[in-house]
Amino acid sequence: MTMRANGKTVLIASAAALLAALLAVVLWSVRPGAAKPADKSVAKTERRIAKARGERAARRQADRSEAASPDKPADDEEMDGPDESENAPEPEKTEEEMQADREEALVDAFDEMTDKWRDPVESDVPMAEVEKFRQQFNKIPQARKEECLQRALNLLPDENVMLLAGILLDKEQPREFLELVFNDVLNRDESVKKPLLLEIYKDKEHPCWADTAWILDATGATNGK
Repeated sequence: MTMRANGKTVLIASAAALLAALLAVVLWSVRPGAAKPADKSVAKTERRIAKARGERAARRQADRSEAASPDKPADDEEMDGPDESENAPEPEKTEEEMQADREEALVDAFDEMTDKWRDPVESDVPMAEVEKFRQQFNKIPQARKEECLQRALNLLPDENVMLLAGILLDKEQPREFLELVFNDVLNRDESVKKPLLLEIYKDKEHPCWADTAWILDATGATNGK
């Protein structure tokens, strides 16, 4: 009787011990802060999200830095205001520079008159244009006259060479310019050369008179006069 009772007691004790162990396992698994497989996955996902947010913030900052330029300054540059050097007035020209500009304008004006007569005309060159051409030539700085005159001689056709008569017949012109025009006229067509030579021949004071007289005498144009 006693042995059966002891056996039941041992069985009950074993069952109680087993239940206690199972309860301990359950309590251990649900304790606060216990690492569960699901919790590890969630933590890993949260770390990825935080990393992605950090990368996006860094890219936005880089974009703002690249966008800062003279046309679109960064916020701190906008506070400084516009660059005053861009609106600064240009330095005033010196007297020498202004004089050079005036001389160049006179050269340009003479060249424009030359260009106007580059194409042959059917009618005679008006005397008013001849005088205007001479006056404009006189305004050119001395150092630039030969350059401008040589250009005119190269561009003017035979039909318009009378435009140079005002310069050639002006005996007050420097001899070097008179001879430059005179030598050019000698290579022109006879129809324009002879009238100019006859005009020079009328004035013995002209620097080119002696050469003109010899040419006319040699060709019989003066008829012994």
